[in-house]
Amino acid sequence: MKRRRSSLPSSSLGLGCLAVLGLASPALAQEDTPYKVGLLVDAGAPHGIGVSAVVRPASWLRLQAGPTTNTLSIGVRGGVSILPMDTFIAPSFNAEVGHYFGSEYSEVLDWLGRDPSATAQAIRDVTYNYVTGSVGLEVGTKSRFNFFLNVGLSYVALTVPDPTPLLQDAANDDTVTSGPMHLRATIPSVKLGFILYFF
Repeated sequence: MKRRRSSLPSSSLGLGCLAVLGLASPALAQEDTPYKVGLLVDAGAPHGIGVSAVVRPASWLRLQAGPTTNTLSIGVRGGVSILPMDTFIAPSFNAEVGHYFGSEYSEVLDWLGRDPSATAQAIRDVTYNYVTGSVGLEVGTKSRFNFFLNVGLSYVALTVPDPTPLLQDAANDDTVTSGPMHLRATIPSVKLGFILYFF
């Protein structure tokens, strides 16, 4: 009569392994979970410098919003980033919308070496809106400190409330008049910045 071998040791070993995996899984999941809330600082062209609050509700999604400045005006913006790869170095796909409030842009004439004259009257209270789409490269997407570089295109819609002095100066004709002028253009966009996550 053959004696039946007990399976108790192997069963106990299997249960022990499962218990260890069960205890380790939450710790590993917590380690792999990216930080959720932080602060973004960036600078670029053509939209200047920005500071934004950042929320990352999922590993593949990041939302941001905050103030901006182009040294001549103050604006606000909001954006979304898609992060298809949850790795230390990863690409990103970004979309951003922004608005710059009315301000005086006569300093642009100084940059161009022009005398302000009456033309400066035409570039006061200038506002503009923009939409930007870009592709980025990010380093440290799962870390507390994250660098990024974005390159793309911006669609800009600029409004000049009273362009009459500008048109009169360009045409050298004081009889020229005009209502508000709306200018639209698509231009290259580049941005370099970092994100510091708090938790």
